[in-house]
Parts: sequence; C-alpha cells; structure tokens
Amino acid sequence: MTLRRRRGFTLVEVLVATALLSLVTLGLLTAMRSFAQTETRIDERIRTDDDLRATERFLRSVMATVSARPRATPAGAPKQVDFVGGEDAMRWIGVMPARHGAGGLYRFHLYARAATTEAPAALVLEFVPFVPGFEAPLDAAALQTRAMATASGGIRFRYQEDPESGEQWLAQWPHNDRLPRRIGLSVANDRLPWPELVVGVLPVAGPTQVGRAGIDVGPL
Repeated sequence: MTLRRRRGFTLVEVLVATALLSLVTLGLLTAMRSFAQTETRIDERIRTDDDLRATERFLRSVMATVSARPRATPAGAPKQVDFVGGEDAMRWIGVMPARHGAGGLYRFHLYARAATTEAPAALVLEFVPFVPGFEAPLDAAALQTRAMATASGGIRFRYQEDPESGEQWLAQWPHNDRLPRRIGLSVANDRLPWPELVVGVLPVAGPTQVGRAGIDVGPL
C-alpha cells in the first residue's frame, strides 16, 4: 500500500491568501463608508429641499396679501400706501397665516442681512403685530426675527404694475399711492439654487377681509 504524503500550505500561500483577504475587507469597508456618506448627503438634501419648500410657501403667503392701508400723513397731504419696495428690502403690512402665529395684520420687513463673524449672510424677516397709527411697534420686545435662508450671493426684489401690458420689471417701487401687481424675489445661495419667487399681489381690503392671491413661479 502506497502512503500519500500529506502536503500543507506554504508560507507564501498563506501570505498571498492573507493579502487577498485584506484587499477584499478593505474594499467592503470602503463601499460601506461610501454608502453611508451617500445616504447622509441624500438625507441632508431632502431636509434642505423640505426647508426650501416650507420657506417658499410661507413667503408666498405673507407677500401675496398686502394691506393697502394709508400711511399716517399730515392733514391735506396726498394719501400714501404703507408699502416700501426697494432692491434689497421690502416693508409692508400683511396677513400672518394663523398656523404660523396669532394671525391677523402684521408689519413685515424682509431684507438681506450682511455676513458677520458669527452668522452668514441671510434673507431675514422681521415682523410685529400691527398697531394702527404707529409706524414702529409699541414694545420693541414684540419684534420677532427669523432667518429664512442663507443668501451668500445676496437677494434682489423686483416689482411690476401691469403684467398684461408687458411692462418692464422695476428694481424699486416708485409709487407711494398704490401697490405693485407682482413682486419678484431672487435669492443667491451657494448651497442650493433658489428659483425666482414671483408673487401676484392681492390687496387686503380690511383686517378681516382677505382674499386669495394667484401665485406664479418660474423664469420670466
């Protein structure tokens, strides 16, 4: 009977197998890390998109319902609407949606805040309950401030009085006796591009008489 000699693994074979196993393990770890990073980026993008949509819905609501209340002027002076529209800021009296606060008329100030060492440049909304006859709130502590979005590239407002006639957009609203028919808002953001927000303005006839405004969003 012939006895077969048993042959084990050589040191070279063991080293080769160990190296191959290390490469496979390294590849699996790299793939798992890549999957985790991709999932984190996707979750962050979804949260950013949700925040953007919520911000757009809120701004559409408060910018669309603008009060045509006259500003306090001396006796005999022409009536002036309490609305100021600039290139990088807008002040108006509008309706706060009830789901975001107490509801009713508020004074709004939407503007671009410059970057500081503590905070980036941002689109900021200040608001306070409207008090007839006062240009400023009675209690400064009642003023609330919200950063709506980062605006690293700045913001720009545009105004239009007669959209049907093909009238050109204005960088500033020059009329103090009437409201614009449409308002455009552009926000330059490095992280996520904002489509221009174009809002059709429907004047609010009274504190309890609020209509719906048509909203048009898209490039013009």
